[in-house]
Amino acid sequence: MLVFVVESSDLARAHATKANLAYVTPEWSVQFVAAGNAAALNEHLRDYDLPFFITLQAGDLLHESFLPELAERLKALPEDSAGFIYERGNPEFPDAPLVWRTRAVQSMGFPFFPASDRLPFDTYMLHDAMFALRTRWTWQSFSSSWWKPHIPHVPKWQKKQEEWELVRPILEASLPSDDLGDPHKKAQTSPQISIALCTYNNADYLLWSVRSVLAQTADDWELILIDDASTDLTQTKLTYLRQDPRIRIFTNPVNLGKSHCLNLALSVCRAPWLVELDADDWLPPEGVRALLDSAQQAAPETSLLYGDYYEWTERARKGLIFGGIRKAPATIEANDLLRRALPVAPRCYRVATLQKIGGWLVDAPYEGRLYEDFEIIIRLSQSSAFRYVAQPLYHRRIRASSITHLHAEKYADWMKWVALGAANRQGGDVTPSS
Repeated sequence: MLVFVVESSDLARAHATKANLAYVTPEWSVQFVAAGNAAALNEHLRDYDLPFFITLQAGDLLHESFLPELAERLKALPEDSAGFIYERGNPEFPDAPLVWRTRAVQSMGFPFFPASDRLPFDTYMLHDAMFALRTRWTWQSFSSSWWKPHIPHVPKWQKKQEEWELVRPILEASLPSDDLGDPHKKAQTSPQISIALCTYNNADYLLWSVRSVLAQTADDWELILIDDASTDLTQTKLTYLRQDPRIRIFTNPVNLGKSHCLNLALSVCRAPWLVELDADDWLPPEGVRALLDSAQQAAPETSLLYGDYYEWTERARKGLIFGGIRKAPATIEANDLLRRALPVAPRCYRVATLQKIGGWLVDAPYEGRLYEDFEIIIRLSQSSAFRYVAQPLYHRRIRASSITHLHAEKYADWMKWVALGAANRQGGDVTPSS
C-alpha cells in the first residue's frame, strides 16, 4: 500500500512516522508530501493501481495491532464507500480521511487533489477532496486505539477554528467534477445581480474567487469576468470556466486599467445591481443573498449597498492569516472616507444610477487605475443614499504586492485632485470586447 506523509516539511516528525512504518509494515511504500503540494500527490496517484492508499500527518504513529484491525475494516467496507475517516480527537481541527479508495479518488478525474489556485488553504487539501467525493460516495468514521495521531499545537493568533468555519462552506459546495464551471447550469437571462470580476495577472488567485461565486446560496446572479490583457496564465485558468453559461468572459486586447474594465462590465450587465469582486478576494456563500435581501428593502434613491468584511493577511508563499471582522461605519461621509482611506467592501451599486453618472472616470489621475472605488463613491454621495448591511459579506485579502500598497505615496496627490472638483465630473464608457 502507498502511504503519503503530509506536512512533511516538519522533517523530524516526518522521519519519525517513516521509521515507525518501516518497523510496523516495511512492505508499504512511503512518500513525503509538503503541505499543499497537490501536484506530487496527483502524480503518484495517476497510475497507482492498488485498491487503497493512506494519508498520515507527519508525527502520526501506528501500533502493530493497527494492521489486523485495518484489514478487518477493509473487508467490511461497502463498495460505495470512499474510505475511512479516523477521529484524531483534536477539537480545534477537523478530521480528514486516513484511508482512501483509489477508484473513488480517480473517479474525480485528474488532477484529484486541488492545487493552491483553487484552494489557498494548504491544510484543507484532503478535506476538499473528501467533500467532493461525498456527493457520490459515503465515508466511514472510526476511532482506533492502535493509532497515535500527532496533535499539532496551533497558536491562538492563527484563529484556526474561525478559519475553518469560514472556509468549510465553500469546500462543501464543491462540484463533483474536475471543472469549476458547470455546463449543465442555465444562464440567467434576467439576473438580479451582476458580479464584476476584473483581473490582471492574478492567475494564482482567480479560481478561488470564482469558486466562491459558484458556492453562492442564491442562484440569480451572473458573473462578468474581464481579463485586462493578462500576461500570466490567466487565459489557461479561464478554460475551466468557459463552458458555464452563467459566466461571461471578456478579454481586452490591451491593458486598459480598472475603471475601463468596470465600465465594460457596466455596459454588458443584465441585472439592476452590480457588485465588484476583486480577483484576489472572495465572497461568503450567503453574500449575494444578503445583498439581494437588502436591495429589496432599499429606497429608490439608494445607489450603494455595503457591509462589513472579513480581513485576511497574505504571508509568505501566499499563506493566509485570518485577522477578524472589520466593521464598516453605519454612514459614509466623503471627507472621512478620504481622510482615513477607509476600505468599503463589498460595493454593490444600483446599475441605473451608475449609468446616469456615466460610470467610472477614465480620465482621472493614473488613468483610473488607482482609487477608482473612492472616486465613484464620492461622486455617488453627492446625490444619492447608501445602505449599510450590518454583517460581513466579503473576504478581503491584504497583499503587500497589491496595486494600492505599491502606490501608496500617490494617494496624497490624488486627494488634491479630488478637492479640485472631481465629484462633478462624468464617467466614461468603453466598447465591450470579447
